Amino acid sequence: MIRVLIPLLALLAACTTPIDDEARTGRGPITFVDGRDTSAGGQVAKMVARWNESAGLDEQVDFVQMPSSTDAHRAQLAARAQDLVGVPASPDCYDVMAVDVVWTAEFAAAGHLEPLDPDDFGADRMLPQAVEAAMSPADEARSPEERKLWAVPWRTDTGFLYYRKDVLDQEGLEPPTTWDDLRWQATEVARRHGLEGYVGQFRRYEGLIVNAAEAIWAHDGDLDQPDAPGTKAGVRALAEGIGQGWIPRAALDYDENASLDEFKAGRALFMRNWPYAGPVLDGTDSAVAGRWAKTTLPGAGALGGWNLAVSRCSAHQQTAREFIRFVVGDANQRLMFERAGFAPTSTALYRDPELEADLAPLWESLRTARARPTSPHYDELTSVMQENLHHALGKPESVDRSLDRLADELAKAEEGR
Repeated sequence: MIRVLIPLLALLAACTTPIDDEARTGRGPITFVDGRDTSAGGQVAKMVARWNESAGLDEQVDFVQMPSSTDAHRAQLAARAQDLVGVPASPDCYDVMAVDVVWTAEFAAAGHLEPLDPDDFGADRMLPQAVEAAMSPADEARSPEERKLWAVPWRTDTGFLYYRKDVLDQEGLEPPTTWDDLRWQATEVARRHGLEGYVGQFRRYEGLIVNAAEAIWAHDGDLDQPDAPGTKAGVRALAEGIGQGWIPRAALDYDENASLDEFKAGRALFMRNWPYAGPVLDGTDSAVAGRWAKTTLPGAGALGGWNLAVSRCSAHQQTAREFIRFVVGDANQRLMFERAGFAPTSTALYRDPELEADLAPLWESLRTARARPTSPHYDELTSVMQENLHHALGKPESVDRSLDRLADELAKAEEGR
């Protein structure tokens, strides 16, 4: 795993700045920041409304939506947090932040987050891999007891392969389980039915890292070895798919919503996307409602998801913690899975007899899901990876050269250059 270590003294200084006890126990209105609410029916906004209906007038939550692009979301959170460094209890603070699993280490190392007590949020009832992603790295602590929980797992994620069940049934085919099968069906079967073959997220943003990692893992490669044969084979499979047309070239500018729009409109045979896509595909405006199904990817899916963190600048941290407890409680996680397709982090829900059948494919995918590289300097790493991977996908002949260059640039980043 790629990890860029920062000097210990800087880390300690960032993470141990004293916070006024009044802020830690403070109650009052808070601001909750999440990405654009693209869930079916705006379920995140409705969740906040449920809190506000039951909370006192003095502890209302203001829901602020960030851009749908994860990179723009991260940049705005980082800019606001950086502006408020050394300004405790600021009214401009984003009290509770939804942070991608790969950002948590970066925000914690920069001193933007308050450490949390795992027992306060029932961390022992949550998916271990999701909790691990929210902890300080094991190799940066002198003992297990020194590790801190910097955020609470809210919704977990891993990729699914969505497909037109009606088309494959008509052909007498099962969904593909290997990349060779995917390539054949996305080429031959899609062509016979006038469909695009496969759409994913290949725009130059974080989603590209996820999609590339999944193809790389399916070819026995790894992101931390860009110049390895398996890594090059995985990237080449995507690049050749775009060159051959079974992945539309337009997908080089697709994010989650753009690829979802293509599949929902009935224009693609296969789509890679997150669990939230399911309820959207069954919506009244979907051309494929009742005609699609999902299965595991042909290889390990990337572990995704969002954690909830308390900002160090918050003046009302007690309210912030209680709001997080409400959000990650089993009752709310169940409701958000049923209405929004958000994958729960509570292990008890995966054993719930009423949900077990619906959650079984997700559980199967999570068992083999793999984590992306994490680092306090993830912004630098992802920028380097995005540039080289996007270039390689657009020009199949450049795969070897682009990944050799990426290996050199990541090595420099590891050395702090």
